[in-house]
Amino acid sequence: MQLSRSIWISALVTGVLCGIWAGFASLVYLNVWAGFAGCTAYFASGKPGPKGMILTWCTTLIGAFLAYLMIVIDIAMVENISIMNTRVSTAIAVGALVALIMLLGNINWLSFIPGMFVGCYTYFAIDGFSGNNWLILMISLVTGAVLGLACDSGGKKLSAL
Repeated sequence: MQLSRSIWISALVTGVLCGIWAGFASLVYLNVWAGFAGCTAYFASGKPGPKGMILTWCTTLIGAFLAYLMIVIDIAMVENISIMNTRVSTAIAVGALVALIMLLGNINWLSFIPGMFVGCYTYFAIDGFSGNNWLILMISLVTGAVLGLACDSGGKKLSAL
């Protein structure tokens, strides 16, 4: 398999930038893996440039907020409905919010449904409900999308030289 010069340069730029992220994100109290989730969502959006970054921001952040709502609804049902147990309330909360994600995907700036799921599941993975983890998650997702844009455009610009 023959790889073009531009692919080699893009791979090198992406490797360097992601390595820097992995090595230094925690120094500014960001979550490395949540950032990589934002970066991955940027590339998966299929929209290069600032439009892809903004779409990634919108969808991952809304997804994280919807994960928060899942937890709030789940807790409220268990506490307020005496016959409700955790399994049933979780099933209802998750089912309702997943249906909402699918409906929101019909809005142009939320049309990247996998981005909402990335934000949602990253919220659960980082335990966004505890302490200030939600804030770390949000900043990490946003920064990760910027990382994706930097990898994408940096590789293209350097290979054009």
